This record gives sequence, C-alpha cells and structure tokens, in this order.
Amino acid sequence: MKKKSIVISFIYLLLAAGCKKESLNIINPNAPTAASLLTESGIKSFALGLIQQQLGNVTNAGTVNLFMVALTHHSTMGDEIIMAAGNFGGRWGNQVYSVTPPLTGVAVINPFGVTQLTSLKGFNSREAGDRNVFLYEWFWAYNYIGQCNQILTALENPALIFTGDAATKKAVLKAWALWWKGYAYSRLGSIYIAGLIVNTAGITSHNYVSNTAIIEEANKTLDTASIVLNGLTANADYEETYKAITASYNSPDDIITPQIWIHTINTIKARNIIANKKNSAMTATDWNAVMALTANGITAADNVFKFGMTSDGVNDVSANFFHPYALIGTGNKFTYVSERLIQEYKTGDARLAANFTLQPLSDRAPPNMRSRGLQFGTRWSVTNVEDGGKFATNNNAGSAALAGSYEENALMTAEALINTGQIENGLAIVDGVRSAQGAGIAAVAGTGLTGAQANAELRRERRVALFFRGTAFYDARRWGITAPVANGGGRTGALVYLPANLLGGGATVPDVRPCIMDYRYVDYFDVPLNELDFNAPSAIAVPVKN
Repeated sequence: MKKKSIVISFIYLLLAAGCKKESLNIINPNAPTAASLLTESGIKSFALGLIQQQLGNVTNAGTVNLFMVALTHHSTMGDEIIMAAGNFGGRWGNQVYSVTPPLTGVAVINPFGVTQLTSLKGFNSREAGDRNVFLYEWFWAYNYIGQCNQILTALENPALIFTGDAATKKAVLKAWALWWKGYAYSRLGSIYIAGLIVNTAGITSHNYVSNTAIIEEANKTLDTASIVLNGLTANADYEETYKAITASYNSPDDIITPQIWIHTINTIKARNIIANKKNSAMTATDWNAVMALTANGITAADNVFKFGMTSDGVNDVSANFFHPYALIGTGNKFTYVSERLIQEYKTGDARLAANFTLQPLSDRAPPNMRSRGLQFGTRWSVTNVEDGGKFATNNNAGSAALAGSYEENALMTAEALINTGQIENGLAIVDGVRSAQGAGIAAVAGTGLTGAQANAELRRERRVALFFRGTAFYDARRWGITAPVANGGGRTGALVYLPANLLGGGATVPDVRPCIMDYRYVDYFDVPLNELDFNAPSAIAVPVKN
C-alpha cells in the first residue's frame, strides 16, 4: 500500500514533546473530532494549536521545531550568523565554497571540495535524517497549510455555532487560517524550486508547480484574508477571539487589529516581490508595485506578529533551545554572529555596542572551527536580553518579529525609491530607520551620494536593522552575493577571522582580514525526497530538482 505524502501524514501527527497541550488550553488539537470543531471553544483551541505544527519528529534528532531550524538556515545562508555544528544539516547549509585570504591570494576551498548544492543533494534522503536541510521548511509549511485547510472547512459548517458577535468571531478565525496559509505558501515559494498547491483538507496533489505559481497562490490567499479583514473592527469579540488563538508567549495582548493585519499582509506581499527576483532584473514597474504595497504596509505604531518563549522554556515550542535568541545565547553557543554582519555597522553605531560584545581571545569561536571551513569563526558574542541586548538569551527572554516589521517595510520603500531615481527620499528613510533604532550616526541623506553609494547604505542597513527577521538569505540571493565569483557574485572585502598562519607579519594569534568569499549557494532548494519518495511528480509536473 502506498504511504501518504508528508503533506498529508504530518497534518495528523500528534506532536506532544516540547509543547504541553494543557499550557495552550488545547484538547488534542492536531487530531480533532468532528464534534470538537462544531463548538466555538473547540475550533478556537484548534486554531491556537496551529503553532504546534512547527514541531515534527525528525530521524536522529527527535522532536524538532522545524520552523525554527528553517529560519536558522536562512540566517546562516544569509551570513548573518554561522553554524559549524552538523546538527540539522547546519554546517552544510552555510558551506562556503572558498575563502581567499589576502596574504596568499590563493582560494582555500572548503574541506569537502564541493559546492553547497552538491553537499545538500547528497543528504536529500530519508536515511539522512536531520542532516537533510531540504526537509525543514517543507514540513512546517505544509503542516500549517493542512491545519489551516481544516479550520477553513470547519468554518463553512452551518452546525458550528458562535456566541456574541458570531460574524466577527468567524471572520477572525477565517483570517487567521488564510493569513498563516498565505504566509506558509510565501515561504515555500521563496525557497523551493517547486511545490504543491493543496487547498482541500486531507487531500494532496502530485502536480508540482513552479515556485512562481506558489507565490501567486500565496498572494491570492493573502488577498482573500485582506478581504475578510476589510470592514472589521476590533470590538470586544474580535479581541477575545484573537487572544484565544494566540499563544500566551507570543504577546496576545498586543492586538493585531484588522487594519494592522492588512498592513502586515501588504508588507509580506512586497517581500514576495523583491525576495524572488534578482535586483538586476527588477524593473520600474516592479519597484512601483513594491511601493504601492509598502505605502499601506506595517507602520512604526503597529503591533507585529511575534515569536517568544515562556519563562521556563518548556510550555512552548522552543524547549529552551529552538528560538533564534536561545540558539545564539552565551549558554547554548549553537550559532554565532558572523564577522560579515559585524562589519556592516558603521563606526560609532550605538547598536553594535548595545547588542554585541568583543570577546577575549580565549572565549572566541576559533578560526576554522572544528576544521570545517575558514568562514567558521568570530571574535564576537551576542549580548543577552537579560544583560541589556536584544537578540540573545540564556533565560528564555525576548521575542522576535515573526512576519514583517516596520523596519522591513520602510527599507523596502527606501530601496524602491533609490532604484527609481528618488535617491534622497530613499536615504531619508534609511536615516529614519537608523534613528528609530537608536544608531546615533550621521545622516546620509543630503550628502550627495550616487545611486550605487545609496544602495550600499541601504544594503548594509537591511543587514543591520533586519537581523533575525528572516530576510538575510533572500537579500544575499537577490543581490547576487551567493552566486559564484566567476559569475560576478561573492563578496570582496569580507572580514574573516583567520588563523595566525594566514595573517603574515609574524602574527601569533588569530585576527580578521578582508577576504574574497565565494559562496556558490543554490538559489532554490530541491523538493525533499521525504516527499518525493511517496508522492512522485505527475506527467505535467515542473522539475522538482536542480
């Protein structure tokens, strides 16, 4: 008998470890009975239980927050953090092809001697277990889509009865399902070469479509969510429903009103444009489409969707580990900040001193960590939230913007303005973001910068202001940095923490030097064989592998 594909089977998997259902007020959320989805309390609990679909049981790793691992791969491939550990395929995801130190001018190829894609394809199997980088985003996104489809189906049942303002409560739940479904499709279309459009609960397809078609489906779904939200008001029943379906550690009291929700949708739709087209191919029409969306995108006054933790790190989906701030905290030291991110901070930027600490030699992540590549190493640690920083923790403190932010929306507007000849207007926005984050550095607007110089300011500010916002790889890809040096890609002047023998001048301790980084990363992942083994492409399917 043919086994079910991941798209179906993981929808119904009961995920218990790392997220106690009682803490979320859920009764068996991932295997609802027909009766439970006919009650207001039942469908609210099921909608709240959507967050548990981030979890999955991965061979050799146990229960894993798939969503968090996927975001970590984005951060490493965007070179804002480094991860030398082999867990979850980490070391292969950010396997730079070569680093050329200035002393020798000779490229030092990674220990495997192959590109990232060759390594990733070598681990694209069920037998590879947690080392298969391709599986994580696919799993969590289709888990989300499957449960969202169930919510949407249940809402159409006339037997489902709500108290109070029934129309508003139903609309909030419908918007919730459409929003997360559209967000999941957005992530799928922005990282895989192909995917499946699955819009009926419990039914999958083997007609794989292009990532462009997946993004179109994402935008269509997000547009439907906007239609549902349009005209709603955040009355008492709206707020009660929103709080009931938002996990306690994700700031349910910071209500996402209908208007803010529409803003968020527009920001993600704008991201979908720029993330999936090389800058060299962007036209004035594309940039104008971005500005049309960001004009009604997330503002500085808006609440945003957040990813937090409980104080004990147990009754949530982080389990004291699966959160970007926990992974990079000085306790876990599972990931480290990249020297290439640190070099983006301009001299005197207060954000550097506030959030990062230059470590003594003995406490640094050493050059060529574990002999796994010259890119692995850093002099810096990330200052924990409990010590006054913003991006790390040993005590499950802090929450990260999950799906867009004011800064991202503003900087997309700025980039569009700069690339349509409105350089000063764009730079003024860059200055505004820096001011809002307390950078305390000199303004760049009004200083006579060229378009190329303005884009350089914009790019370094996106790297700094959007740290841990899930955009680093998209940016590196669209700016051409992850392409081979031979094809105009890579990065010159990239600071690398090198061993003393590569420094010259009689150096006895490691230090940084500007190197040439040849990343040679794949643009879009193959579909994981965990899916293809059980759900072979149809005759009309698009290619599913590079």
